[in-house]
Formats: sequence, C-alpha cells, structure tokens
Amino acid sequence: MVYLYAIFNILFLLFWLRLWSAPDKEFYFNPFLSGTIRLTDAVLAFLRPVLYLPQQAAAFVILFFVTLFKTLLFIRLNLPWSIILGTYFQFSPVGTTDHIPNLLLFSALQVTAFLFKLWTVFLLVRLITPPFHTTRATETLAFFARPFSRIPPFAQPFVLIALHAALAFAVSRIGVLHLLTQVTEAPKPAAVSPFLDGPYYAQLLRLGWLAALSLADGLALLVRMLFALIIGNLAAALLQARGAMLVCSEGVELLLGRFSRHGVGGMGFDFTPLIFFFVVDLMYNSICRGLFELIHSPLFR
Repeated sequence: MVYLYAIFNILFLLFWLRLWSAPDKEFYFNPFLSGTIRLTDAVLAFLRPVLYLPQQAAAFVILFFVTLFKTLLFIRLNLPWSIILGTYFQFSPVGTTDHIPNLLLFSALQVTAFLFKLWTVFLLVRLITPPFHTTRATETLAFFARPFSRIPPFAQPFVLIALHAALAFAVSRIGVLHLLTQVTEAPKPAAVSPFLDGPYYAQLLRLGWLAALSLADGLALLVRMLFALIIGNLAAALLQARGAMLVCSEGVELLLGRFSRHGVGGMGFDFTPLIFFFVVDLMYNSICRGLFELIHSPLFR
C-alpha cells in the first residue's frame, strides 16, 4: 500500500510540475530534467487531440483524473485511507466508501501533504547547502519544488509554516483521529480529539504543535529519500550500472549538503551518509515524541 501511495504521488507530481513550467520558453540542459520533461510531453501530446486544451490546462485535467482514479481504485481494492502527521497521529476520512466526495477530498489532502513535505525537504537542503553551490541535482530539486522554490528565499520559511498550519487545521477538522502509540499495535480511535476539545486557546496551541509535526515530517521524507538513494547506489554498484550510480551519488551529495564528503581524498568507505541518516532519524523521532507529550499535556486541558 505504501508503494501504491508513492506511485500516485510521483505521478501527480510529474503533471503538477507542468502547471508551473512553460516548455516553449524553457530549455533543459540538465539530463535529470530532460527525461522527465520528455515523459510528460509525450503523455500530453497523446491526449491533446482528445482534450483540445493548452498544455497547462490539459495537465490540470489530468491531475483531476489521476486523483479520481486513485480514489476509485482505493475504494475498489478496499484499501485503508490515512494521513499521518508525526509518528503518532493518524487521520482517516469520515464516512464509508459510499461517500466518494469525502474520499476525493481526502485523496487531494494526501497529495497536498506530500507536496508540502517535498517543499520542506527543499528548504532543509537549501539551508544546509553552502551558498552559491549549484549542481545538476540542486537544479532538479528546485524544479520539482515549484512553485515553492520560486518564492523569495527569505519568505520561504514563513510561507511553509503557514502551509503546514493550514494543512494541520484542515486534516484535524475533516479527518477522524487515531493514535499510533506503538508500531506493533493497530491504530486506536481517540475518544476525544485534543484538537477539537478544550478552550480555544488550548486548541490553537495544539494545532500549532500539530503543524510543527507536519513540518517535521519533512525530515522523515528526507531520511526515506536518502535511504532509497543509498540502497540504489549499492545496487547500481553491484550491477555496474554507471548511470544509475551517478544519479544516486549526486542525489546523496545533494541531501547531505555541507555534510557531504564528495571530492575528499582518502581510502576506505564513506560512512557519512549512514551517520547523517541515523542522526536525522533520531532527531525526527525525538521531535515527534516531544510534541506528542506537549499535545497531551494535562496543563492545557
């Protein structure tokens, strides 16, 4: 199920980017981008005789049908619906599979949460990357983070905080809360949602902490991306696939930022990516645990 979510998120992202790019006015010398652009252009060119729309308008229509198809497929396969903020708060849609509009809205919120996480990764990578350090990988990440990457750098943190706050508010109002207290246990429905109970100042405070959890989920996505690139690099090395090795190594260097040891001489293995992986993962789990305890603190009941 996790892989199915990832496939639809990537598919949505590919056509989402077409809303924020003008292929007739842009040239892509970056090989990481040219393949992506050719793929989406081929799909849009195939559908253009059917849709009779400009390229960006056609991309918008495709986005709607991708979301609709995902919703109907999940209903048909009877797959669970969830949006997890932090490692403890899982939200599921209200109603059954007969409420297609509710599930369609929840499906849109799922991909919105993915986009916000990706933009958070972009901001984190930008913050830990040395100034004026531009590579093919940084250009690719900036392209995939459109339109957020086009916002002036000084305003990006404030915009991202506002977006995660809006997401936390929408999910807490639309979804039904379940608690994930332990990995081995099934989600338990919360008797009373802490984001809908108590004085208004307490609800707002808890919503702020939930938004902070949503923001911290960018660390989790960064860790997953780094893990996938490390495994991909090892597999490419075993298969002697030089092209894949180059893509994965540049991706790892991108995510590590100033902590990368690329180009440093010396013999032996470089354990920096693994150390970075465990440190960021520990940081993420500590943040989630601390915010979970704050949200359920008896001082704000």
